[in-house]
Amino acid sequence: MIENSLKSYDAHERHIQDFFQESEERHFALRNKDCVSYKISLRYLDVMIPLLKEKNKWLTIGDHTGFEAKYLTEHNQDATASDISDVFLRDAFEQKLIGKYKKINVEHIDLAEDSYDYLICKEAFHHFPRAYLGLYEMIRVAKKGVVLIEPIDAWFKMPLLLFIKNICDCFHPLLINKIWKNRFSWETVGNYVFKITDREVEKIAMGMGLSCIAFKEMNTRLKPIPAKWGDSQKTPFDEKLYRKLNHKLMVWDFVCKLRIIPFNTLCAIIFKEKPPQTLVNDLRKNRYRVIELPPNPYLSGQ
Repeated sequence: MIENSLKSYDAHERHIQDFFQESEERHFALRNKDCVSYKISLRYLDVMIPLLKEKNKWLTIGDHTGFEAKYLTEHNQDATASDISDVFLRDAFEQKLIGKYKKINVEHIDLAEDSYDYLICKEAFHHFPRAYLGLYEMIRVAKKGVVLIEPIDAWFKMPLLLFIKNICDCFHPLLINKIWKNRFSWETVGNYVFKITDREVEKIAMGMGLSCIAFKEMNTRLKPIPAKWGDSQKTPFDEKLYRKLNHKLMVWDFVCKLRIIPFNTLCAIIFKEKPPQTLVNDLRKNRYRVIELPPNPYLSGQ
């Protein structure tokens, strides 16, 4: 099992290094704020706005180009970028696109407890071969909390699909695979794809005796963005097509708010210390569900 985990990390590191050698547009999205990738990435990262009103010390995890660190720095935060491979980060640092970086394996973060106020992991958690081991390490290193922005395990947000699965399981445990095509899904790099739910995050926080968690669901992109939309140095930004994308996302958001289908992305904030009431109020104003967790009755008196 450990050997497979090491193979997965090695495969990811090689993949990033190979992509770095092949890439002609290494930091296009960091530099060009008119490209589609940049604008869509803001849709992810702007969910952190309530946490950015005071200056904090941040560590980004799985930030292979340094985009998240650059975003945080532009919002007056003290940010350090990190990834399993530092080839993109080193290049971004040399080009003065980011200020600090580290090469980090999330399962073994060589930092003391409470080293950073916040850690953010955007769409990297689902690449980890032992995802929850990585999450526990992130919580250990954080002083205030960890921000996860990851795909939702939508199957468990739809009761009808769960009902169908339960019926199928009565006949054969693999029968549901005819409907649930990506039940066992791997990426070409070699990792199993972990998706999260708010309930899983809640259980982790409860087991560790943490006091507060917050969730916000959102939709990010409908499909990979084609270069003709202006997602390349070789093609001009197409404002008309981008407006079309935004319109589709608005419609999708409306349908999701009606609970007809689930959102596709979850932002989960796992607070390691109880947040101030002003921050809780800000989160709720920004449509977060803030859950204050009860203490363990068998340990709280000790």
